[in-house]
Amino acid sequence: MRIPLFLLLFVFSATAQTPDDIPLVDVGPIRITLREFVSRYELVPGINRRASDLEANKSEFLLSLIAEKLLVIRARQKGLDDGTAVTNALKEVERSLVRDELYRREVRQKVEIPDAEMRVTMQRSLNDLKIYFLFAKTKSGADFLYSEMRRGKPLESFSFVNDTSGEFAGPDSAIARWGDVDERMEQVIYNLQLNQTSEPLQLDDGWYIVKLMGKTMTFLAGEKEKKAARERVEQVLRKRKELIRMSVVMDTELKNTKTEINARLFRSVVGHLWTVAQQRNPGAVDSIPFFVDYDAVERVRAQMKDSMALTVVTFPHSRWNLEQALTKIRETNLATTQFSAHAIRLDVQQRLKDLIDQEYMAELGYKKNLHQSAAVQKDLNVWRDAYMSQYIRGLISDTVAVTREEIEELRRILSNDTSIVRHDDAAREKMREIKTRVSLDRFVGAAANNVEITIYERNFKNVHVSATPSMVFRYLGFGGRMFAVPFVVPQVGWIEYWNSEKVKLP
Repeated sequence: MRIPLFLLLFVFSATAQTPDDIPLVDVGPIRITLREFVSRYELVPGINRRASDLEANKSEFLLSLIAEKLLVIRARQKGLDDGTAVTNALKEVERSLVRDELYRREVRQKVEIPDAEMRVTMQRSLNDLKIYFLFAKTKSGADFLYSEMRRGKPLESFSFVNDTSGEFAGPDSAIARWGDVDERMEQVIYNLQLNQTSEPLQLDDGWYIVKLMGKTMTFLAGEKEKKAARERVEQVLRKRKELIRMSVVMDTELKNTKTEINARLFRSVVGHLWTVAQQRNPGAVDSIPFFVDYDAVERVRAQMKDSMALTVVTFPHSRWNLEQALTKIRETNLATTQFSAHAIRLDVQQRLKDLIDQEYMAELGYKKNLHQSAAVQKDLNVWRDAYMSQYIRGLISDTVAVTREEIEELRRILSNDTSIVRHDDAAREKMREIKTRVSLDRFVGAAANNVEITIYERNFKNVHVSATPSMVFRYLGFGGRMFAVPFVVPQVGWIEYWNSEKVKLP
């Protein structure tokens, strides 16, 4: 079916899915709550988790999460919590959260669904429509088809087998379900009478003429089915109204903004990206998309290394150099659908425009002091802990040195590992990994000996988790996405260096 589908995205909501205040562990002044534990366990894939042993998985994850908090406490004690590396990494997360909070307040909270509209839409959602349709690329082609039908030619009698221009297609049939088709098409077909034909309707890819051939009604027998149907309708309606409201807010806020683009530098980037695309696809196959991924950006960087620090976007409040702009574009997972220099230019240009718009909306959020809101600070604290613990892990790793004697000893122990036996770099890296893990475990264990740890055993036993690994993204207001929660680095060996016998481990 040529009708574009209305895409519904699962959006991870940062607002309460599980209670915030149920404690699982107190690590000194830091509390690990049920909400943090469940979200960070479920929303990122776990390493080496065994589906057959959920309780062991839970316990190991909790110990790793405690290790993270112990590293955070040590970082604070050493005055590393305000370090530049942590602050810079956290700033990007904060900007995303601020923009999302602005969307929540200015868009999501201001959308209402009248009861009358809900009733009409519920009725529509219970009817699946069988339709025939014709397609024309141009308005003149659609007008020609419609004039023929007005002279009495039935829609289903058309045939375009001899059409070599590709102007026309059909007749074809489809089952249209409310919420799954383009809303513009939906407004037309749900107002047709049986055997009635619509006037030409323009969608993104061309023009359609539709005839309603039949209806199939769904009967909801139980309250559970009725509730599920109503929730689906409400979700679709809300999403549609949010898109309209979002457009209004953005048009209002962005109409007086002024941004300078270094056009010459931008053209150069597009030219290099087109070269990369041709190198990847020498046969010029149009159906193969071109991804602006890490490799593509690295190739551009190699060709434009002297220009990476030049400013390409200038805002009234800040500027992006070429390095920053390319990184931001890459992180959006941009893929061009048509293989041409023109298509790449348009897609990269549009993605850059989207990023610029998002930057302005984030700045508006800061002007409204949303970075100080409880919602933003609550989510940001989790990311701060993750970045801080990772930073101090890096500092400890940097202190680890490997001697020749240690490498040779490792080779004797792992004599069956041909990579380690034959390659000095592999042996050195493996030894470094082992020593770093031991150093981290000792460090965390020592920290635990100086911090009061309280495990709420009953609360922890009542925690239920799934065995299905997942990677969930949080789709942000005004566009973009980020990981729903930060990854928890597995670390359980620290308990061997913990001398406390007062705390019962899970």
